[in-house]
Amino acid sequence: MIRNKRLGLALRAWCLVAALLACPLLPACHPAPRADAVLLGRVFDARTGTVIGQGAVVVAGGRIRCAGKKADCRWSADTPVRDHGDRLLLPGLIDLHVHARPYYIGAFVPSGVTTVRDANNTLDTVAQLRAQPGAPRIVATGPLLDGERSVLATEPSLLGSAPLETLMPVTVRDEAEARAAVEALAVAGVDWIKLYEQLPPEAFVAAVQAARGLGIPVMADLGVALTRGLDTAQVDAMQAADAGISTLEHLGGLALAYRRMGGDPFAETLDEELLDALTDRLAATGVSVVPTAANAFQFARPGALTTDGLPGADRLVPFFQGHWQQLAGILGSESVKRRSATDLRLLQATLPRLLARNVRIGAGSDLPAAPWMLPGAALHQELQALVGLGMTPAQALKAATSDAADILGRPDLGRLEAGARADIVVVEGDPLADITRTRNVVEVWFDGRPVALVEAWDAVGAAMAQAGGGN
Repeated sequence: MIRNKRLGLALRAWCLVAALLACPLLPACHPAPRADAVLLGRVFDARTGTVIGQGAVVVAGGRIRCAGKKADCRWSADTPVRDHGDRLLLPGLIDLHVHARPYYIGAFVPSGVTTVRDANNTLDTVAQLRAQPGAPRIVATGPLLDGERSVLATEPSLLGSAPLETLMPVTVRDEAEARAAVEALAVAGVDWIKLYEQLPPEAFVAAVQAARGLGIPVMADLGVALTRGLDTAQVDAMQAADAGISTLEHLGGLALAYRRMGGDPFAETLDEELLDALTDRLAATGVSVVPTAANAFQFARPGALTTDGLPGADRLVPFFQGHWQQLAGILGSESVKRRSATDLRLLQATLPRLLARNVRIGAGSDLPAAPWMLPGAALHQELQALVGLGMTPAQALKAATSDAADILGRPDLGRLEAGARADIVVVEGDPLADITRTRNVVEVWFDGRPVALVEAWDAVGAAMAQAGGGN
């Protein structure tokens, strides 16, 4: 009897020690920490392109603490919870190619676009954009580099001809000027270097090498058939990719490369073998492509991508109609129609080939270059255009989230996962079944804070009214 009693006490003591040792592994031993908020709903996993049902995103201190299955995340009982039911939670969208203006910069975030890459502005304008209340996260090139015959300047704007903060573009004529311009912009703190269509080949290569040496990525717009890509541009897509650029914008320089390989870009039927060889070579360089597909559609088929259901359309359309009317007048000429059709045909033939070769595609709108596109909302039109060219809705969403973040070198963006910035877009409906459902933005979180959408759109309307509209 005494022996059994002692054995029982020993067993209870052993169990107590075991429980104490195991406690750090048991959730009950650690009270769930309080977070700023929890969002419940269906969660888009941007890495895999799949949706997690009955999901949760836990927000704390501007970051995501946990994202995934609701059962796998923990939070304290006093944490505010927003239950979105069957709505889809997306990472904040990223527009990789915009030309922003201070008076409409506030339209991006309430449209669900929390990060933009600004692709040519004076340094002064970039500073103004970043200072605007309600602005998205801005990754900027500052002024682009172009040759002497730049369409963006009536006379050369050489480095030193005026304060760097006011130059746009920076004129570059040779290798030495290219290196000097890149170094000056690096000191000024730009995130990217942008190279344009009229740069001499030697200067182009020197600029890429200088930027890479400083750890700054390079984007290149080499012109398309509609612009000057077949007339006065000197560097083609293959030369640029071989030089080491990070992103090729608009598939610029593709028409020129195709022609230099012996093809006729204006032919109704394109040479399949040449296109295969061209895309093989592009893929081998590791370059990423930002096709700005919606641009190509809107120029070649005006109004193909409507403004129906776009966030903020009721407020923004009246202010852009004058700009669109000017563009519509240009689009009526036979030359423009022919060149626009050429660009769209090349894009339709090339993008599926690039996808098949695992070339990373990023979503960018090029706002406000094309008609019938709106700030922020234009990225939703880009997603529609990408799907129209053969991407699945999941691939298109990745192009505006995780793939775009990878292009920017920002693993903290474009994903709903622990450690990422808490940029979240809640949409009604299922964009993986119908990509236009991304337009149904019902809630936006930016840097861990909910955005008051009505107030944000009121501020945009006031800023546009003060500026008088335009582009």
